[in-house]
Amino acid sequence: MSKLRNLVPSTHSLFVFEAAARTLSFKSAASELNVTQPSVSHSIKTFEKHCGTALFVRDNRGVQLTEPGRQLYDEVRTSFRRLEQRLEIISDRGTKYITFAASTSLAAHWLAPQLYHFQEEHPDVRIKVVATDRDVEPDHEIDVTVWVRPRDFERVNSWFVCDEIIFPVCSPAYLLAHPAPQTVDELVHHQLIHSSDDFRKRMGWPEWVELAGGDAGEITPNIVFNDYQLTLQAALAGEGIALGWSLTAQQLLNNRLLVKALPTQIKTDRAFFLLANEDASKNKRCKVLVDWFLGQSEELRP
Repeated sequence: MSKLRNLVPSTHSLFVFEAAARTLSFKSAASELNVTQPSVSHSIKTFEKHCGTALFVRDNRGVQLTEPGRQLYDEVRTSFRRLEQRLEIISDRGTKYITFAASTSLAAHWLAPQLYHFQEEHPDVRIKVVATDRDVEPDHEIDVTVWVRPRDFERVNSWFVCDEIIFPVCSPAYLLAHPAPQTVDELVHHQLIHSSDDFRKRMGWPEWVELAGGDAGEITPNIVFNDYQLTLQAALAGEGIALGWSLTAQQLLNNRLLVKALPTQIKTDRAFFLLANEDASKNKRCKVLVDWFLGQSEELRP
């Protein structure tokens, strides 16, 4: 049993105290709680007697909190707000968000630059973006996410987005400062930016160069990032050439923040898929987001 039951005269006394402390007026508290002013005054006196200390200073100008009263109000105010937020969530009265789980790079370079426009078109749909370093299953907490899977992947509430196509990218500033590579084998003479994700399988430079018909024997990683987002950031900063993915790099290429360092590209046997939880067919706001995402990525589909 919680000790709180013995530390306060009643739960009602906490609500009376919070209203009186917030408004610094027994009259205003009485009006807000739809009780009489003497009732508020009596409740506060009972509370003070139970606490063994004065919570308010009364004078001709009204009431002020004592130091113990101020400390108690700070705790009550914070606790009430947390309870309000949690109760709104579990009682289905709070703001309804569609939760989109995505890799850090997809969240930063595909979703973030476009969600403002989505919000303008659909002001009634609120989106919460959750960046994650691994694939998560859409469930009661995650409404929508993106996976890379074999091209023939199929399941309920999944949609093909685009093929996985991988190509070298760098900043325009990098090409101004370095001779542009003309062939795959010339890439080894450039600063290649490497990444190695723990939970997502990504093609690395040696595999890409070999598939592109080059010699990967001379490739020696100098710096390896464990998050692909860091790799893209290094490329954006002009530090070298990174591998770009068809979906993740789309907006960066469109906005000329990155350019293809070489026209050669590798199309794998995998593809990007948008997945939604089992409630997607009944959730109109989720369907709006799915349709928007597929529409925005339409240029990547043949």
